[in-house]
Amino acid sequence: METLAPPEPMALNRFSTDWLPTPHRLEIWREVFGREVIRLDLAPLNDQPVHCDVTFREIDRMTLSLGCVSAISCDRTHALLTDGNDDIVLMIPVEGTITLEVRGRELTAGMGDVLVRRSDDACTTYSSNGRYMTLTLPVRELERRVARIDQLTMAVLPAASEGVRLLAQYARMILFDTDVTPEMSRMIHAHIADIAALAIGAQRDAWHHAEQRGMKATRLRAIHAAIRAEAAGEGFSINTLARQSRISPGYIRKLLAGEGTSFTALVLERRLQLAHDALVDPALATRTISAIALDCGFGDVSYFNRAFRKRYDATPGDVRANALRC
Repeated sequence: METLAPPEPMALNRFSTDWLPTPHRLEIWREVFGREVIRLDLAPLNDQPVHCDVTFREIDRMTLSLGCVSAISCDRTHALLTDGNDDIVLMIPVEGTITLEVRGRELTAGMGDVLVRRSDDACTTYSSNGRYMTLTLPVRELERRVARIDQLTMAVLPAASEGVRLLAQYARMILFDTDVTPEMSRMIHAHIADIAALAIGAQRDAWHHAEQRGMKATRLRAIHAAIRAEAAGEGFSINTLARQSRISPGYIRKLLAGEGTSFTALVLERRLQLAHDALVDPALATRTISAIALDCGFGDVSYFNRAFRKRYDATPGDVRANALRC
């Protein structure tokens, strides 16, 4: 009878800036590791050489990582939100501190705390030189375990919490366990989701002040998501969005005014971003600038040219020419 081979352990991956050529280290770290791998716009916070050495493992739609980094900022920009990622991210400073900024609000986590953010929110984190553990979980896994998780935008879970201690201990154990196999992944995922739910749920009163506030946050996320997805569409307007959202145009204006912006400003910014991305795309090098403007929702090419130059301090033609020279 044939003997079955033991299951292969799941891969433990590592990335280090020490592996990168010094002249291009910052560029590769930002463009490849930052924008393509972890979908963040990275930048150093001081003049010291950038250092990043992180070990990570993916287990059944969940990611665990632990690494040493120099002082950096990580910006989850509106442009990067187009990947549709809505994971809940839990960041644990093992050594150092981390500050999260979302729409003008700030929270700081110290050693052992857990800083919670959403991947579908534009935000920026500022990390001191140190060591950090990160866990990402699909939001649907926590929806089953934590009531009103949709109202969570940002939170700090204190290190003294039993759930936080359990989460950090179990995640570290799983990250470096050489015997973890694909067959075990679903069970491990469920265990970590359960512990994360315990840690978050125990602090629910700290981030849930009122159902009305949570509903407002949910509607704002939906409004931003709709603008990102549909801004280039023909006929897209605040009235269209209001019908889709089942709220009035006036309420949309009020919600956005609370963030210091407007529907018109957000749509214009999104269309300009789409146009900029198209202009620097080599695959679209033969498409005319006028056609790109129309594709991105601009009915008036002259207005597009003026708005583009104001936003990027360069003409569409200049941006395309510079991209083609690179």
